[in-house]
Amino acid sequence: MTEAESGIIALYGDSPRMRMIEFFMQFPKNRFTIPELIQGIGMSKTTAYDEVKKLKENGMIKQLDNIGKSPTYTINPRSALVYTMQKLVSHRSKSIADLQRVNPRSDRLNFLLRTHLEELQGREIMLKTELKLVRVTIKDRMEKEIIVK
Repeated sequence: MTEAESGIIALYGDSPRMRMIEFFMQFPKNRFTIPELIQGIGMSKTTAYDEVKKLKENGMIKQLDNIGKSPTYTINPRSALVYTMQKLVSHRSKSIADLQRVNPRSDRLNFLLRTHLEELQGREIMLKTELKLVRVTIKDRMEKEIIVK
C-alpha cells in the first residue's frame, strides 16, 4: 500500500483478518452486523463469518445486541491484542512524523525534483514535436527532389 495505507495493514500485512480489525478500529464506537462488514470491507460472506468467529474467540471483538436477527460486533478495547496493535500503530505513525520533521529539506528537495521532472517532460514533448516537423520537412524535400529528377 501507499502513504494512505493504514498502520494495521503496514505492520501486519494485508489479509482479510487485518482488514476487518482495521475496519473495527476505524470505527471503535460503532457496531456492525456481518452484512455491514461484508459491504464495508469488501469480502466474501464465508470469509467474513470465519474471521468474525476467530476474532471473537481471540477476544479482539465482542458481540453486542442484535439488529433484527443479526448480531452486532464491535472492537474490544480491553483486549490486550487490540491494545498492543493500537500502540504499535501509534508508535509507527509517530516515527514517520518524526522522520518527516527531522529532514524538512526533503520537502523542498522533492518539490525541486518534481518541478525539474515537469520541465523535462515538457521539453520531451517539445522535442518530439520538433522531430515530427523535421521528418515532415525531410520527406517533403525528398519528394520534391524526386519530382525534379
